Amino acid sequence: MKLGMLTGIWHIANGASVFESLERAAALGFHYVDLHGTFNAGPRHLSEDERMKVKDTLDALGLEPRNYVLHAPHNIGSASEAEYESSYRYLCEGVDLAVSWGINQIMFNAGLWDMKVDRREAWSKAVRFCQRVCDYAVDREVYIAQETEPYVWFLVNDMASSVRMQEDVNRSNFVNLIDLGHIALSREQAEDIGSLGATIVHAHISDHEPMRHTNQIVGTGFTPVAETLEMLRAVDVDEKAKRFGYDELVVSFELGFPGDQIENPDEWVRQSIRHVQEVAPFLKF
Repeated sequence: MKLGMLTGIWHIANGASVFESLERAAALGFHYVDLHGTFNAGPRHLSEDERMKVKDTLDALGLEPRNYVLHAPHNIGSASEAEYESSYRYLCEGVDLAVSWGINQIMFNAGLWDMKVDRREAWSKAVRFCQRVCDYAVDREVYIAQETEPYVWFLVNDMASSVRMQEDVNRSNFVNLIDLGHIALSREQAEDIGSLGATIVHAHISDHEPMRHTNQIVGTGFTPVAETLEMLRAVDVDEKAKRFGYDELVVSFELGFPGDQIENPDEWVRQSIRHVQEVAPFLKF
């Protein structure tokens, strides 16, 4: 496993552009990065010239982009037909952007339960949406990675619902991204990771208060980082990652929650690196 960095913290801290965020990640020693399409690297954020500049910046800094976070602009479970189609086109545009940057995986979640929509209907709409995006992505050799969100109002909120969604979507390029902090917030055990089998394409390291999603400095919350990373090793995620064309799995820091006041984001990253390398010295850049 290798350490990577999700670049959103610099945007959260001071509104940094994707280019500034990539420069900060490189300056801190990272080789692998996740681009944050929700904050500053989505199709809606970038002109045609800026889209080309992203690839040039990655190459100039010696960065390898591994994952692209890009959520649908509308809640899929309750979207109108027009919103549904708009979200589908947006994700397809994201797939094409990812390919142009050398990324072969996009991460998003299936959406939220809506009190005004029947739960079976919401689930069915999410399944169909994921299938359509997967079908668009498969010919472009892109994997679609779902991430669980650790609150009951999300359709996919734990590993059990991840397995169910994967079975219902039933596409070979529909896989899983796991977040160590989300596992803790949903009160699952590290041992439960085995239920996702060979479908783990990527991972995030986050840390939180026991009852609140905070994306704080890793090592200052209640996420059992060491135990969860050891379980990833136990299920041999590096060997399984070869299925996706990788030599080994990348585990990226996810720091900062929108609205946080972060005076020194670089120091947040440095402290998180120190903690992880103390409890999991096998995890290197």
